[in-house]
Amino acid sequence: MAIKNLVSSLLLAGSMVSAHPGHVEKVYQHSALPLERKSLSHCEQQFNDPEFVKRNVEFHAGEFARLRREAGYDLDQAPKLSPRDYISVSKINHKSNKAVSWNMDLKTLFSDYGACMLMPSVDQGPLYVQGEEVRKDIKENEPGIKMTLAVQVVDYKTCQVVPNAYVDIWSSNSTGIYTGVQGYPGMGDPKDAGILKLRAMRGVQPTDANGIASFDSLLPGHYDGRASHIHAIVYTGATKLPNNTITGGKAPHVGQIYFDQSLIAEIDKFKPYSTNKNRVVPNVNDFLFIQGANGDDPIVRYSLVGKSLDEGVFAWIRFGINQQKALNVNPAAWWTADGGKMNPKGPVGQMGGGGWGGWGKRFLGKKEEEAKQEEEN
Repeated sequence: MAIKNLVSSLLLAGSMVSAHPGHVEKVYQHSALPLERKSLSHCEQQFNDPEFVKRNVEFHAGEFARLRREAGYDLDQAPKLSPRDYISVSKINHKSNKAVSWNMDLKTLFSDYGACMLMPSVDQGPLYVQGEEVRKDIKENEPGIKMTLAVQVVDYKTCQVVPNAYVDIWSSNSTGIYTGVQGYPGMGDPKDAGILKLRAMRGVQPTDANGIASFDSLLPGHYDGRASHIHAIVYTGATKLPNNTITGGKAPHVGQIYFDQSLIAEIDKFKPYSTNKNRVVPNVNDFLFIQGANGDDPIVRYSLVGKSLDEGVFAWIRFGINQQKALNVNPAAWWTADGGKMNPKGPVGQMGGGGWGGWGKRFLGKKEEEAKQEEEN
């Protein structure tokens, strides 16, 4: 019956047209947008909003659970979203085809970063200098391949960005040497107090309204015993002082950042990296990489600024943090108005026996204490 009515309507419409030969119906133009869009590109910002992603994940997880219940499956046996493992992380190619420039809008780097996960905290290492200045450019005229590093901080429970936090980073220079700490084996003359006045590759930056802190730095070199990496501490609730340093607050995240093994191999082809005689430790053989990568992905995504690596690199990474945590921080030295001052109770001041000048033994010895602290937080 419905088909008959449809055919009748079409025939009636045809007869009406033929009844008025030469007459053209006027088509009215309206300024309003069409009722339908063929593309959802205008929704990209909303679709990538962390809260939108979180709601969608929760919705689909609920639907998945409902369907399994209806099919008679035990929900306790349902597949679960598992943290990444360090082997799978090491096999990912983190090179991006994003077009980058030194003055780009940094939030676009994270538009397709995906769901937020807790970035595991790892040991701070023995060469942290607390009290470094808030500054974006930390190169200090050191030679090497330029790198702008963007770190986005998000609360892993709410997937909301964390503005007004401070990200404190430090790393070795292009030949694997850390500045600012006196007496650590392999890091300059242990009797040279002048090293305490050096501060290359160290600095602090605040997170903006998008939770992003950025630094103008260099790709770090490698040194014996560790894979190439950058250290980072996130402080929340800290206050910036008139002397351009920060005080107070707490450290909910202490971590390390790594690079693709293929990128490290390319870096070592350029001077002064090529003069570095320290052995290269692959990521998968680095005990702290293994610890950090058994959860989220601690390797930066990156894109070349120009056609060649030596023209510079843009690198970015997201830290999913637990803002309720307050991790212990014990610096090797403090930065003061007169330069660095060693901490006698710091990791270098208390060295004695074990690997890496005693650091390895104490690192392993502290694991139970830190695990207990993780549970309490």
